[in-house]
Amino acid sequence: MSMTLLGALATAGVLGLTHAIEPDHVAGISSLTSQYRNSRLSAIVGACFSLGHVLLVVLWLSVAYLLIDSVALDPIFAVVGTIGVGVVLGLLGATMVAGGLRAVLETEEHEHHGVTHSHLYLHLPRLRGAGGRPGEKHAHEHGHGAIAYLKTGVVGALFTLSPPVSMIVFSSTLLSTSGPAVVSLAVVTYGIAITATMSLVGAGTGVLFDFTHERAPTVYGVVQVVGGLAVAVLAASLLLEAVPAVFP
Repeated sequence: MSMTLLGALATAGVLGLTHAIEPDHVAGISSLTSQYRNSRLSAIVGACFSLGHVLLVVLWLSVAYLLIDSVALDPIFAVVGTIGVGVVLGLLGATMVAGGLRAVLETEEHEHHGVTHSHLYLHLPRLRGAGGRPGEKHAHEHGHGAIAYLKTGVVGALFTLSPPVSMIVFSSTLLSTSGPAVVSLAVVTYGIAITATMSLVGAGTGVLFDFTHERAPTVYGVVQVVGGLAVAVLAASLLLEAVPAVFP
């Protein structure tokens, strides 16, 4: 493997890792994993989120490739993307707060085995032996796995409504010096880095929520509320950032 190719892949991997841990992505994944309380299931959530995200990243890179040397991507795309992410994060934050408040207010009820309770979240099928209390029922546990994975991927795609500028610039530079084959390998490396990192983020948040729930459901609910409020604040900051561009 030549040093040029190795350097290109290493750069793409770093860009993918840093892209995956941007605050809005971490906030989105944390919101989606807050209900599962299991590292493996939460890692799947992160992976599904990343796959939808990566697909749209590849679409953006394809569009940029077609437009190279003809027209630059209009800045309005970034504004629209920021607004879209802000709205989605606001909804996820509100849902997370609602779930946390429910956990705090209904702790005693939730501690009884056999209680059936509904959530406002996306439901993924539980892995065999993956946590949960004996006798606890989960809505949509059977027969809705593919749809739930698809929904999580769609949410991940919504977080790429604005173009990934750093990777577009890197790819266009690499294209002129190394050719399409190296760019393709770099994009694949970029996608793998995003998926691996987002899966780890999902697993990490799953461990946090599992730890707090096992210690005290009330603490788990408080963590959800605080996390949801943090996500909502981030959403508000993104929307406020986009307002001047829409209403100069």
